[in-house]
Amino acid sequence: MPEIRPATPEDVDAIRDVADAAWWDTYPGTLTRDQIETAVDRLYDPEFLREVLGERDDLLFLVAEHEGEVVGFGSAQQTFADEVELFTLYVHPDHQRAGVGTALLEEVLDAARAQSVDRLRAGVLSGNRQARSFLEGHGFERTETVTTEVGDESQPEDLFERPVE
Repeated sequence: MPEIRPATPEDVDAIRDVADAAWWDTYPGTLTRDQIETAVDRLYDPEFLREVLGERDDLLFLVAEHEGEVVGFGSAQQTFADEVELFTLYVHPDHQRAGVGTALLEEVLDAARAQSVDRLRAGVLSGNRQARSFLEGHGFERTETVTTEVGDESQPEDLFERPVE
């Protein structure tokens, strides 16, 4: 089972490596090469991540380690009095289906329970069948579909919610 711990600025390169591998594993056929490259560069900019990890105490940012290697990460934040939003949850393709994502999600749920919120919310690109299946398998239900920008192009995004019990 992976060890889950708070991310630190020293984890930035590993977080970016996991994100890069997960995006390239998940989105070919759904997004163009340029969209994937642009999204990873923007969302996982090392300077931005170091700033977030070094200065933000309102954002829960976790990493999952297996044998000393970062193999996944997740981030969440209380966005409303009754809601926590799961911003990211990525597992390196070599470690998927080994309980890493579930362990990260459980830590986020524990934090949400400690904040006494009613629900956890997450957004997933509609073409990401793997993430949709993961969320549905963990009690999330799709509530709506919106449009989001990925690499300067519009993409449908499904929003999911589940109660925090």
